[in-house]
Amino acid sequence: MSAFGRALTLELRHLRHDRWDLIGLFVVPGILLALMAGMLWQGTMHKLPLAIVDSDGTSASRTMVRALDASPMIRIEGSYPSEIDAVRAMRSGKAMALVHLPPGLGEGLARDREPVVRILYNASFLSTGRQISSAAEAAMQTAAVQILADELANHTLLSSRTRRLAVEATAVGNASGSYEWFLGLLIYPSVLHLVAACATAMALGRELRDGSLGDWARSTGGIASALAGKMLPYVTVVSLWGVAWMLWLTLARGWRFEGSIALVAFAQVLLYAATAAISALLIAITRVTAATLSASIVYAGSALAYSGATLPLNGGSIFARVWSNVLPLPHYLDLQMGQVTDRTITMAGAIIPTTALAAYLVIAGGGAVALIAVVARRL
Repeated sequence: MSAFGRALTLELRHLRHDRWDLIGLFVVPGILLALMAGMLWQGTMHKLPLAIVDSDGTSASRTMVRALDASPMIRIEGSYPSEIDAVRAMRSGKAMALVHLPPGLGEGLARDREPVVRILYNASFLSTGRQISSAAEAAMQTAAVQILADELANHTLLSSRTRRLAVEATAVGNASGSYEWFLGLLIYPSVLHLVAACATAMALGRELRDGSLGDWARSTGGIASALAGKMLPYVTVVSLWGVAWMLWLTLARGWRFEGSIALVAFAQVLLYAATAAISALLIAITRVTAATLSASIVYAGSALAYSGATLPLNGGSIFARVWSNVLPLPHYLDLQMGQVTDRTITMAGAIIPTTALAAYLVIAGGGAVALIAVVARRL
């Protein structure tokens, strides 16, 4: 039997008898992905609490309040006599934003004045605050047309100024404004990337004898082949979890890739194989499993933050830009998000990230094999 076959057989035998490794490989990723699916199920935010300060107290302000309450993103938390009281509710966490309806709201619209409706939101929750602020503005702009029609005598034709009340919002690169599609595509490879890093580090770390992989290397008969056989079950299982998540998003939830889902699945295999190679290199360098696990958590756990997908790297520090280029996950996300949208749906657009992922596999894997071989020759 070849070195690859022997290593693969031994690893499968170990997994068959080690329930904790089986749980870490088959159960933990499933739980994490299920939790993520549950958190993103609704797709967008719903029923965010909003405080109302009604200084008008007329039918016009009541129309505004009804329009706000009808918005699926808004839940009227309560009515307050002043902005000071409403701000206190925001700071206590009862409300995410407040709307102040000024006196003379309906009359001001009818007389071609511009009554100022104040929307204040909690900047500590910037994304949520902006969402509820946009929803409140859209609801009130719609209600303003009805208020103006009610205020004008004999329901005459609306003045041309009402055209200024139109609101148009367009989400770019985030289909239907859904967090499920956008965040689901970003978070799942990050979670599986970390799982792969830890699982492969533990797998090779078990072979450490007296702080060295020399005995394991001598017994395999071929370091590179044995390393590939040992890592194959982990790369395969984690890749299948990734494919299962993509099928969940596309077949079960109805989203679709503009480009090639097969290309994305292949890039996932490269990502997790590169992760296994990096784990092998870290084990060969540190010769301590705990140290490798700590390093894996640092580089794999921070990868999404430095990918440029959620927080832009333009204008960032040199360290942030360099660290982003060093990590494998940003290269995978560049390919994946290009296939999700229509930015790089051709094979030519995927060459650079695919080559980068392959380079991690060759350089990190080759470095691990070289270091283990040096140790083996010294024995």
